[in-house]
Amino acid sequence: MVHLSNGKTNHYDVIVVGAGVIGAALAYELVQQGVKVALLEKNQPASGASGAAGGMLAAHSEHFAHQELYQLALYSQSLYSKLATDLLEQTGIDIGLRTEGFLLPMTAVPTHTDSQVDRKEWWSPSHLAQVEPYIYAPSGMIYNPDEPQLIPALLNQALVQAAIQYHVDFYPETEVYRLLHSQKKDHITGVITNQGEIYAEQVVLTTGLCTQQLLATEQYHLPFVPVKGELIEVSTPSQYLGHTIYGKGIYMIPKSDHRIWIGATSKPERTDTTVDISAIAQLLSGAEQFLPAVGSATFERCWSGIRPGTPDELPYLGQIQPLAGLWTASGHYRNGMLLAAGTAKWIAEALINNHTGHIPDCFSPERALRKSKSLSTKSLSTIEGVSIWN
Repeated sequence: MVHLSNGKTNHYDVIVVGAGVIGAALAYELVQQGVKVALLEKNQPASGASGAAGGMLAAHSEHFAHQELYQLALYSQSLYSKLATDLLEQTGIDIGLRTEGFLLPMTAVPTHTDSQVDRKEWWSPSHLAQVEPYIYAPSGMIYNPDEPQLIPALLNQALVQAAIQYHVDFYPETEVYRLLHSQKKDHITGVITNQGEIYAEQVVLTTGLCTQQLLATEQYHLPFVPVKGELIEVSTPSQYLGHTIYGKGIYMIPKSDHRIWIGATSKPERTDTTVDISAIAQLLSGAEQFLPAVGSATFERCWSGIRPGTPDELPYLGQIQPLAGLWTASGHYRNGMLLAAGTAKWIAEALINNHTGHIPDCFSPERALRKSKSLSTKSLSTIEGVSIWN
């Protein structure tokens, strides 16, 4: 068996490329089932879209365009309570899971519903005044008790650390240049990286928008839609907000130490990670509609991330059929945190049993994959040099 200079073996059952929350969750799930896993990350965990997320697990409040995606969201959300407990026991990391629920403005209630799981209730202005005295909502709000939220970077960190404790080989600062093939060119056998060649029976791309770039080296095109999002953090002298407010185009998420995260803008085809002054003004204006006192809060920081969207707003989950041994779990758009746990379960089962029958066909990458001699210069320029792995 050949070993790399860092002492790690260079042959695995599965290579997971990308250690954002999707890749880290998958590596963690696989290794617990006895799979020998290498987890590769171009930068550091949570350095891309995962680290920029707000952390809402909004399975009931999000407006899903597809019923299958809604069902995946419900399933994935149901896994987080146990996952948070397990990660705390294994790593000592508290991922900041909060379960007080969400408040939705009357104009932001989603149309989809499931009577077996839907427990929304209307809170009158007088009741709101008792529970959330700083909120302004003359028509009341809808309370959804079933929506949790967490700290994305801590979830990502805990998943990677737990995976390592279960003996996943983690390769940070490891950039994948190309895929390796069998002699007959009919099977993917590994990856070429800045650390050398690493081999595996299966390779999974959980690289968000960079999945497009890696597939381009194989002359395949899988379309993505980058969507920039900007957030700000403020602090208040006392607790101004105890529940997440989930509105149209604006949300406010209470965190520890009287901090509130306010997001998020949505700017398609923007891949820069700067924060526009106009975005800060827009977010504060939106927040003041429901929490007027936020105008007196202290500004702490701002940041942005690039959401890995797809043309039909469905993630790509499954095999890249023309390239045997190659899989992807990418394109989760604005719901990477929410969908990570369920995605990891689905993809792990598919890899171990070598079938995808449990994954609805609408998620298959085959719906959009096409042969292409090369990726257009415009498409490459939108992702070159940007840390956007999911």
